[in-house]
Amino acid sequence: MDLSQYLEMFIDETKEHLQNLNDQVLVLEAEPDNIDTINEIFRAAHSLKGMAGTMGFKRMQRLTHDMENVFSKIREGKMSVTPDLVDVVFKCLDAIEEYLDCIINTSDEGENDNEEIINMLNACLEGDSAPASDGASATDTAPAQNDVSEKTETSSADNSEVEDKRKYLHIDIADFEKNAITEAKAKNLNVYGATVYVDESCILKAARAFLVFKGVEGIGEIIKSVPGVQDIEDEKFDLDFSMLIISEKKIDDVKKVIEDVSEIKEVVIDNYEIPSDVEVISSVQETGEKKEKKENKKTSATTTKTAKPVAGRSVRVDIEKLDVLMNLVSELIIAKNGLVSVSNSNMSAGKDNKAANQSFNEQIEYLERVTTNLHESVMKVRMVPIESVVNRFPRMIRDLSKKLGKEMELVMTGEETELDRTVIDEIGDPLMHMLRNSADHGLEPTIERLKLGKPQVGTIQLNAYQDGNNVTIEVVDDGRGIDVEKVKASAIKKGIITEEQAEQLSEKEAVDLLFRPAFSTAEKISDISGRGVGLDVVKNKIEGLGGDVEVSTKLGEGTKFTVRLPLTLAIIQALMVEVRDEKYAIPLNSIVTIEDIMVSDIKYVQQKEVINLRGNVIPIVRLDEVLDCPPREEEPENLVVVIVKKGDKQTGLVIDNLLGQQEIVIKPLGKYINIPKIISGATILGDGGVALIIDSNSLI
Repeated sequence: MDLSQYLEMFIDETKEHLQNLNDQVLVLEAEPDNIDTINEIFRAAHSLKGMAGTMGFKRMQRLTHDMENVFSKIREGKMSVTPDLVDVVFKCLDAIEEYLDCIINTSDEGENDNEEIINMLNACLEGDSAPASDGASATDTAPAQNDVSEKTETSSADNSEVEDKRKYLHIDIADFEKNAITEAKAKNLNVYGATVYVDESCILKAARAFLVFKGVEGIGEIIKSVPGVQDIEDEKFDLDFSMLIISEKKIDDVKKVIEDVSEIKEVVIDNYEIPSDVEVISSVQETGEKKEKKENKKTSATTTKTAKPVAGRSVRVDIEKLDVLMNLVSELIIAKNGLVSVSNSNMSAGKDNKAANQSFNEQIEYLERVTTNLHESVMKVRMVPIESVVNRFPRMIRDLSKKLGKEMELVMTGEETELDRTVIDEIGDPLMHMLRNSADHGLEPTIERLKLGKPQVGTIQLNAYQDGNNVTIEVVDDGRGIDVEKVKASAIKKGIITEEQAEQLSEKEAVDLLFRPAFSTAEKISDISGRGVGLDVVKNKIEGLGGDVEVSTKLGEGTKFTVRLPLTLAIIQALMVEVRDEKYAIPLNSIVTIEDIMVSDIKYVQQKEVINLRGNVIPIVRLDEVLDCPPREEEPENLVVVIVKKGDKQTGLVIDNLLGQQEIVIKPLGKYINIPKIISGATILGDGGVALIIDSNSLI
């Protein structure tokens, strides 16, 4: 069987199980006696074992099987949860993650047997549980799932236990089924009763049952099954099902056909005689019972519907398909902009056919509504809760706490905040760097915290919330804060700034030095920090996503990193402006205000032009100079200045004309053009022209 078609599904589901296991083991560490958590870990390990076995990943299957055994003993009360055991379980999860990485990269789990971890698990079993009565290792058998599987794991020497397995003996039959059995015996055909037990690790029970049915029907006839065929198709059965079979074949032949289906653990089959205790139901009685059951089912279904809302249905969609859909929406918006452009041209040309223009404008408004709704719908499909990124951080902080010897906790809020999938995929590493920075540099050792009168356990907060068209993520710690003088000294030592420049730096400018490449204040290099790789990567990655990051700190009290990211990178609202004869777009979310400034009001600070706007001194940038436009023939008395912001910094962009607000589609310019940082892309205008999009962050 070609399993490669299921590989993507296996990878996705394994990631979900791994994340669930990480979360649950963290809960278990804090609440060792939480039976619900223990059961959840056991179920997840059991599912992983079954999935790995089905896909043929034997090493992963063996590791998860041993982990499942441990939690089976814990469930039975034969073992207790200890800190050492939790550490071993986390090592298991790391090993499974390594297997998964290999599978993602090579479609194979690799050669690492992880014997050391398996030995640790077995040591836990041997240390805390009684040895098996037959001398076998506790890992030799999979844990029981129900009464039936417990019986199948043990010896079936005595006859009473065999009788228990013959569930077909207790099937109630209808009178026509009794007649069929009688007629078959009269024709010298064999009538068999069979109970089939499916392996506990099987994750496709219905498929295995279907193969059994198909095999048996090839050599005979199934006159009754319990559960019924529909229930078996819907997997509404545990790990066994029973059948009454009519066949001319010998019992061993029928048994072999069933046993040849993979993941069938045991088949109990024998010649069938209608037992005296089995009820034979008349056809009329059966019809009445079926009707009653149907009515009960209707009532039950109605009750269920009232009591419990229907669960939300979701579909996994390849991001490339969404990109195609987004591109079509983009073209629709461009077409709408084209109609707007034609309409404006007609009106300016004096075509004042009032009725025609009114009808045309109504169509444009309708098209605008449709494109806006379609855009919002597509964006909702692309939106993913930030939880999918941040849910791996509690485990990381737990490991850092042990490695650094500091007591710390991570408090997260706003995990349900949604971001575009393309942003989500890129934001994980920057957030991880900031959290590691807070854990290593920010929080003081426990003894130092106690001396300072701070709580023994350091706190790192990760807060996410939507703010207009942006999402803000904050990483806050209650540690020592940033020593600005230490930062300056380190920068002077590395030759980044001179002593004279250091004296003129404000506190905020000094803190911003942390984002310089290869800058670090760590006194010794470790595998956590000190190599000068981190905050510069954070800054570049976030600004590459159209966002910005800033730091605020108070010595002795803590530090806060604030990251602002756009909700989407595809379609945005922009202010269209003109510089000489060229049109440019400035993203609306970065604009504070638009001002009309007298040229005589421009002042100079350190040879740079600034304006005093309502008590704030704001530097100005002349876009015509930055964009290499030809100079004006004569300087006007008034300038149009667009005030843009990045965090708490503001800058004024001098333009020639305002064209108005417009919804634009961001198109990348590709790798063939060497684009300066001030251009973040381009957009196609309604008249077919191209306007470049100004990146105000880089200008600031």
